[in-house]
Amino acid sequence: MLRGWKVDSCLRAGVKTRTLSGCSTAISPNRSHGQARQIHQHFSRASFLLSRSNNISSPSAAGHTSYAYAYAQLRYLRQMTTPELRRDFTEFFVKEHGHTSVKSSSLIPHNDKSLMFTNAGMVQFKEYFRNPAVAPFKQATSIQKCMRAGGKHNDLDNVGYTPRHHTFFEMLGNFSFGEYSKSKAIQMAWRFLTEVIKLPKDRLRVTVLASDQESYELWRDQEGVPEDRIIRSGAKDNFWTMGEGAGPCGPCTEIFWDTLNDDLGEDRWLEIWNLVFMQHYRNDQGELENLPIVCVDTGMGLERLAAVVQNKENNFETDVFAPMFEGLHKIMTEAGIESSRDINATPHKKIIVDHLRAMSFLIADGVIPSNVGRGYVLRRIIRRALRSGNQLGFTKPFMTELYPYLLESFNDGSYPDMEARQDPIKDVIRQEEEIFMSTLSKGLALLEPVFKQKDLSGAKQVPADIAFKLYDTFGFPLDLTVLIAEEREWTVDLVAVEALKQKQREQGRASWKAGSSLVLAKAQEWKEQGIFPTFSGYHRDMLTGQSSTVLAAQSTDDGTGDMILSIEPCPFYGLGGGQSPDTGSITLANGSEWRVVDVFSPYERGLAIRVQAIAEETALEEDLLCMHKGFKLTTFVDAKRREGVAAHHSATHLLNAALRKTLGKAIMQAGSLVEPERLRFDFTHGKPIDQNQIKEIEDWINSTALQSVQPVIKEYPLQKAIDMGSIAVFSEKYGEVVRVVDFPKVSMELCGGTHVEDLSKIYPFKILSEGSVAAGTRRIEAAVGKSASQFLIEQDRMVSRLNQELKSYATSAGNGLDLKVNKMKDHVSDISRQYTRLLEKLVKIPAAPISQGTIDLGASLNPAGRSGIPVKVHQLDSDIQDQEFYSKKANWLKEQDPEAMHVLVWDENILVTLDQKLFPKMHAGKVLKALLEQVGGGKGGGQPQLARGKIMTTTSGSGDGGGSSPVDRLVSLVQSS
Repeated sequence: MLRGWKVDSCLRAGVKTRTLSGCSTAISPNRSHGQARQIHQHFSRASFLLSRSNNISSPSAAGHTSYAYAYAQLRYLRQMTTPELRRDFTEFFVKEHGHTSVKSSSLIPHNDKSLMFTNAGMVQFKEYFRNPAVAPFKQATSIQKCMRAGGKHNDLDNVGYTPRHHTFFEMLGNFSFGEYSKSKAIQMAWRFLTEVIKLPKDRLRVTVLASDQESYELWRDQEGVPEDRIIRSGAKDNFWTMGEGAGPCGPCTEIFWDTLNDDLGEDRWLEIWNLVFMQHYRNDQGELENLPIVCVDTGMGLERLAAVVQNKENNFETDVFAPMFEGLHKIMTEAGIESSRDINATPHKKIIVDHLRAMSFLIADGVIPSNVGRGYVLRRIIRRALRSGNQLGFTKPFMTELYPYLLESFNDGSYPDMEARQDPIKDVIRQEEEIFMSTLSKGLALLEPVFKQKDLSGAKQVPADIAFKLYDTFGFPLDLTVLIAEEREWTVDLVAVEALKQKQREQGRASWKAGSSLVLAKAQEWKEQGIFPTFSGYHRDMLTGQSSTVLAAQSTDDGTGDMILSIEPCPFYGLGGGQSPDTGSITLANGSEWRVVDVFSPYERGLAIRVQAIAEETALEEDLLCMHKGFKLTTFVDAKRREGVAAHHSATHLLNAALRKTLGKAIMQAGSLVEPERLRFDFTHGKPIDQNQIKEIEDWINSTALQSVQPVIKEYPLQKAIDMGSIAVFSEKYGEVVRVVDFPKVSMELCGGTHVEDLSKIYPFKILSEGSVAAGTRRIEAAVGKSASQFLIEQDRMVSRLNQELKSYATSAGNGLDLKVNKMKDHVSDISRQYTRLLEKLVKIPAAPISQGTIDLGASLNPAGRSGIPVKVHQLDSDIQDQEFYSKKANWLKEQDPEAMHVLVWDENILVTLDQKLFPKMHAGKVLKALLEQVGGGKGGGQPQLARGKIMTTTSGSGDGGGSSPVDRLVSLVQSS
């Protein structure tokens, strides 16, 4: 076949052909198989009639005539690369139809706590769909990076096993906020598919809502689509809502591609574009009301469209993934691992290349691996990829070697940040790889014995406590345990595991999901009213005695009597960018004073203050009246608090610069907290910062602060600010115009926070602590200005006290305290060595047991064929406080006499040890619990060879045998046996 040609309508000739294009499914992530089945049944009949009309009963009967006819039906289809699809889609809507090109938003859906990740192109425009009047443009187009690997929309488990599922993907979309109607939306979509990328019309089918006669007629009359290619569907498939409850909604129409592959059954039809018409509003009663302004939201998967135009049977065969598959093959070959170029031979290669894209883009947008929320999803993605690598034969980290091939797959410059930030991205991945490689081996080592346990071989189910331990202790994702179990034809009791990990799940949910706060819900109504206060508190002269007007007020309804206000202008800074909010007070028109206790943003560009009456008595009705819309009040920001916060915020910028200067530009900010008396700064780095580096950082910041540098603060277009060299925190959301805080020749960052007017305000700077908060993430806590001075004064007083107590003095040879401390450390080390030697001698001092015999603990614990367990009871001196001594003593006794189980007691403490080689079916922890039950109770547990616990103390004359001493009861038990 000639390059660039495809079989177009071979079905008309009755020729059974192998599919040459498309993916193997027409079901979207949120779609049932019903609609595709309906399309399949509808058109299977049409194909049959077409073959009958050509009087060809079978391919064999047709002979050369059928092939000639098929060749005559060959139609040239434009062959396009993925970069060309991106370019032509954007140019079509921007140049030909006047749309505004909007950059993809972050994978973190800021100001939309209902979603874990951005999962569709319309997410960043939700506000404009709800209120089109506030949209800065009437029509827009975007290529949105999306993630479906967590929350309600999760394709993670399907990746690698189907031709179309991905965790990360790109969505092409065009949007209208009252600019155009259904007619134009349908016309543009049809033109792009049939004229720009030149798909044949007779291989396209459309669906419409059964009651949407307008869309049906537009397809039929305006675009000339035959009626037998327009399918009416129910609301389940062709009516879109923004979510549960009230909100904009409307019918949708979808365009399907015919893969010409009957072997796929109902999956022959591939959905490629969905056009949603938001023409209704569903109220709280579920009733539909017509909207005065109709909006349009469309979405088309780039990877899916690429599979169509590139004549591929699944998305993984397109040029989107080709460089990564080639790179993986090369890396495997170099590592001596057998590799086939057939990407469909195993799902593991597809999992690796898909997950590499997902993890890299998530890290670039500021997500850091952790055990909760988005960070846990990222960790799962990385570890699933590594497990697939392990299945292919990798025993060492390899993911970062694939990163250059990921960049090659985006060689059109569509995501420049991926190349600019490759070092920190690879650092995070590499650190996770190194950690999980050991975790994986530990996890597999724990699972293998489970699969060999005879008592579990019947049910073939991994115990919930084992699966939970893998997850909780070793960070082994539950889905990996399930996957490994399934490969052995075992199952995992997921319900029981979920019950065990309830606490972790609640933490994960709390890290991203919105609270059900009534305050926030009511404040959202202000957004619908267009209430967007102006922040006026950047300048000192606006902090005290400024007049503001009440825009809205709302009671908290939580029994506190507090009120939530929106005022214009608002000099109070709300929590954002890590900076803690302002506090202060307001004076109402009647002279009453209320305390400002919190400032927050209930929605994007929203600002609200929480106030409470300073007087203890209930607020007067007159006060509440003075909080009504339009009333004036006077604001007073706590200037002292603001001054401390500003100093620590500016110091955070310098710390970021100092870290990049000292540790390298690969450093990425991973979070921060700025308070009046301290700052906290998280950043990506794989190892501790040594004392010399800490000194270098402190010295540079302090010397810079003494230069009295004043900030230059201006607003710029986002791209210009980035081009100027401004540092951006990619987990933050930025608008098209951003505020740049520039300390000339020192630091330049995008920042909306408050800062000092002169860097001398942050002197002195002192690091209080440095440590790890997660794999690959470090944290520095520091203080500046007055807080740092106070800390240094307290440190100096402590040194003076130590000098006095140790009688150390500064000399020409150096600080006397240093000499004293070093001498004491050497002395302590010497004593420790002597103690260890003495302890070893004590352990090996022979001691006759106070009781010995056999003990019967029941059939489940006794070794097979034995009526009792040989046991020796030893009483130890309780004066020794070192717990390690008792463990070593137990092990020594076991080595000296492995034929018996040894029980050690001192005070109420008990320790059981046994030789696993001689008692392979016994578990010391279970034996201990059985002993405790027979001597009056207690608590304890441990490993198969060693367990420890405490015997419950009783009063004289009570308990079995009437002895109050734990030792007496244990001796009595052994003797009676």
